[in-house]
Amino acid sequence: MKLAAIDIGSNAIRLQITRILPQADGRLSYKILENIRFPLRLGDDAFRMGEITFRNETKFIQLMLAFRTMLDLYEVDDVYGCATAALRDANNGERILKRSYDKSGLHIDVISGELEAELLQLAVQKNNDLTNYIHIDVGGGSTEISLAKDEKSYVKNSFKLGSVRNMRKRHDPNEWQRMEDWLKKNRHNEPVLAVGTGGNIKSIAKVASAKKGVPLSLEILHSTIQKINMLSISQRIDAYSMREDRADVIPFASEIYLKAMEWSCANQMLVPDVGLKDGIIEMLYERVS
Repeated sequence: MKLAAIDIGSNAIRLQITRILPQADGRLSYKILENIRFPLRLGDDAFRMGEITFRNETKFIQLMLAFRTMLDLYEVDDVYGCATAALRDANNGERILKRSYDKSGLHIDVISGELEAELLQLAVQKNNDLTNYIHIDVGGGSTEISLAKDEKSYVKNSFKLGSVRNMRKRHDPNEWQRMEDWLKKNRHNEPVLAVGTGGNIKSIAKVASAKKGVPLSLEILHSTIQKINMLSISQRIDAYSMREDRADVIPFASEIYLKAMEWSCANQMLVPDVGLKDGIIEMLYERVS
């Protein structure tokens, strides 16, 4: 079975095509056949001007046509595409998605922050033996946070704080207070493990030389982020082989991760190599199996 996920983010757009095969022992084998990330920063338009420019609209439609070709070539059995904060905020988001559908045949759902958190939770729980934890996903335009106990999420929320949004100073300062109040109200009563997802925290974990499955302490996170932030954008690109569209936003994303950990009393963070597209694949498999 071949399943595909399209993630229309605020900082980039991703396509993942995965083959899923049942094994003799009853488990499933996942093989990623294609994993494409295109740096189309729709959040720059949406958060600064309230709509997507015609130039980026044209690029977006061209990208969807390219994705359509890839899906047809791989003969994908099912696909789900979703858009998050940038197209949620853009006044012309629905019109662009309709025009894109008319040309490519790809339907894209504009999903809520709550549904985004649920899909991310599916990705985090897969192959991770986790019980009590806080899951923090920082995107370009929003941050989704879930608190879980005994492997199940008991409360989740979405905040209009994100790497691109904050970099462009298009966030409401009151949103920081809303996130702090919510976390302090709902957090666990003892220090808890944080699980971090998103491209920025993966880059931070890479700089920290994190080992797979081993959490980073809060102290190491602080020192690693400080080391990154001391460098200019061009120095980050050279020193850590970062993409330019990661190097400029990483200080703003790291601030969100650290504050969320502080306010939830998390003292270490696990960084699994999963994201929204992996949650979409899980959702599709549950739907067709």
